[in-house]
Amino acid sequence: MKKITDGLSALYPARVRDMPVAWHQMRIAGPPPGFDLTDPERRHPDPAVRYERRIIELLRAGDDRLALVDKASPHAFHDLMVTGLASPPHPGPRDVPPLIGRVLWRTASSFVRFVSRPKVLQDFALEGGRLQLALNCDPNTLDRESCQADKQFHLHLLYWTRPELTPLAKPRRLGSIGDPMLRRQALDPLAFLGARLIHECLANLPLTDCGASLLPLQEDAALSGQCPLGCLIRIPGWSLLEDPAFESLVRGIDRRIGATAAELLVAFTGHQEPPTSWHRHPLLPRRQIQANLKRQPWSDQVRCGLGLLAERLRDLPPNLAQRLGRGPASRRKHHMTLNQPCYSLNLCAPARNLAARPLDKTPEVWLIVQTKLFSGIGGAGLSSLEGVPSVRILRGKGAFSLEQWHHRARFQREFALYNRERLADTQRMELDPVRQFVDTERGWVEQEDNPGKGD
Repeated sequence: MKKITDGLSALYPARVRDMPVAWHQMRIAGPPPGFDLTDPERRHPDPAVRYERRIIELLRAGDDRLALVDKASPHAFHDLMVTGLASPPHPGPRDVPPLIGRVLWRTASSFVRFVSRPKVLQDFALEGGRLQLALNCDPNTLDRESCQADKQFHLHLLYWTRPELTPLAKPRRLGSIGDPMLRRQALDPLAFLGARLIHECLANLPLTDCGASLLPLQEDAALSGQCPLGCLIRIPGWSLLEDPAFESLVRGIDRRIGATAAELLVAFTGHQEPPTSWHRHPLLPRRQIQANLKRQPWSDQVRCGLGLLAERLRDLPPNLAQRLGRGPASRRKHHMTLNQPCYSLNLCAPARNLAARPLDKTPEVWLIVQTKLFSGIGGAGLSSLEGVPSVRILRGKGAFSLEQWHHRARFQREFALYNRERLADTQRMELDPVRQFVDTERGWVEQEDNPGKGD
């Protein structure tokens, strides 16, 4: 058994080395030749232009817009993204109007219902697959690679088929993986301490107003894959996503995490504002940090863990930050922290509830909050699946054929039309025609015979 020697490994439980992980097995192909992002698409400041070839449908609420988008680099063959198109971007749940948030979560509910329909399961061979919804929030990391690469408020709608999940039958033990850079990215140093901190900061959030509840921390269960890593909130079924109370809940979680992150920044650095790009605030003397932590209303266990973190972190001199900015991404992601607040939200149904009922009828859904300090992998690319606590999704491994992409586009278009019907009663929301995927050069375009036009 190889020893985990990373200086921040003291923040992990001692038995973490036996945790099963799948960081090399889950490989998803990329788009067919000719449908990769072009340089002008990557660089254009207007998100509507960047996504133009991939927009399946536009949803408008006054000056605010959401887009249903065909991902340029999918996390699963059957996936989509619903994203804001604000300029400048609105990165988090608190930054968008409540109507935009409600429509995003209603679209997520539509996706759950869509992949639960018997005909859809049959037509697209989805039986036995797994669904997950993933949202990332990292508004302040504007230099190094981040878990929220696009700072728009957006949600990943993910469905992995049984063949895609098959490689997870052979995970590895964390202790057998010696690459410290991979470990820090795939298992963030705050994976366990962060879960406890968020659990405490959400303890008095009025979750019961919408039937939700904060689950007890289950570190042993998380290590063995019986439940996901992170702080878990139980919600009473997928239908809650259609309730405005759920949008308020996510907004409240974001507000609490933001406030806690601000308190931590002051305790560790004495600063309230995020650092400028390619800089990090100098750390206060360790005694001062410890004194600051003692004044916080956290448990002794959390204060002890944060104190340990303070002992392990080091200042980042400006000259080193500049060199990291010019060097390979792997090194700067390893040495440069993310700027808080930084977290992912995932939603999935416990596997034990999936056997005897349709997915959309499961009585319990987990809302998973995972904090991040170094890991640039978002919630769509790093999940708990099939009893494996940490699964990394490797994207762009090969290319789907044009025929496969047309099949994927048919799935996405059928979902868009289904979602359109369910959103038709949304006041103050205008729905553009659902587009059609034609070829890799033009992508998704409006057509005169589009059945969504004029609805």
